[in-house]
Amino acid sequence: MPNSDDFRVKRIQKMLLEMAKGNFFYSIEPMDKNDNIASLVVMLNMVNEEIGAAFIHQGFANAHNTPQCVIQLSMILDGNGQIELLTNGTCSLLSYPPKDLFGKHITEFMTERSRERWTKKMSKHLKRERSETVLFLEFITNEGLLLAKDCQISVYQALDGSGQKTLLNSVFFSKGEPFETGLPKNKLKVTKGIKEHKVTLTPEDIQIIRDVHDMIINNLDKDLPTLKDLARQKGTNEYKLKYGFKQIYGTTIFRFLIRERLRMARTLIQHSTLTIKQIIQMTGFKSKTHFSRAFKDKYGLSPTDLRA
Repeated sequence: MPNSDDFRVKRIQKMLLEMAKGNFFYSIEPMDKNDNIASLVVMLNMVNEEIGAAFIHQGFANAHNTPQCVIQLSMILDGNGQIELLTNGTCSLLSYPPKDLFGKHITEFMTERSRERWTKKMSKHLKRERSETVLFLEFITNEGLLLAKDCQISVYQALDGSGQKTLLNSVFFSKGEPFETGLPKNKLKVTKGIKEHKVTLTPEDIQIIRDVHDMIINNLDKDLPTLKDLARQKGTNEYKLKYGFKQIYGTTIFRFLIRERLRMARTLIQHSTLTIKQIIQMTGFKSKTHFSRAFKDKYGLSPTDLRA
């Protein structure tokens, strides 16, 4: 009979290899035992989610000097514009698991302006047997962030006789100065996903906002100070903190706090033996009623139904 500890360790090794390849959708289901390995699995699942989120967010505010990592958005569409194949990097950028992308029309993940551009431009290119063009497209991630990028579009006929295909490619730098934007190097204007209250942020401003982001992540069980007090603590002003955070992370500070609390709660429910009451305390919710309502609104299931 195989050693159960060896089997569990091999599953952990498999997850680490998947994370190393950039697959942050891989996780390990809860274990029956309540020992050190089970605790390690819980922590590993939580770290996996945090790294996945941070890996994506780093790409929306390039505040440092040189590119350190490249994530490629790449997918193949059928003749109707539905997604047939895609890379792990595409899933990471859009914050969707593959099953939520396959078979969907590409325009479902674009802004209205990009949908119009896609329909207008591609109508003539799809009439040709072979065609190439570059389109500036804006994609909306599962978390509401806006990815705007020039995309290389290639239309071709599949060699296996399955008809016309469209290859869409683009590259995103997760860290680095913005390239060919014409912006001064000492300032970065962040305007993603918002039409008003556009704030010009210096690298120091962006670092402060990232520090606030990290502070929230590391203190989910604690109440936040008011925005005014938080801004004063971090050496900035309330306006810049409020709208700068929303521009970088695509949501308000309060909504980000609730979202991360719920995400941590879901991980603990799925991958630990802690009671619901203990999880509520660890994630900073004031009452079971408030927690259950927010959890069901977010995930469509109550905490007890998810664990069942």
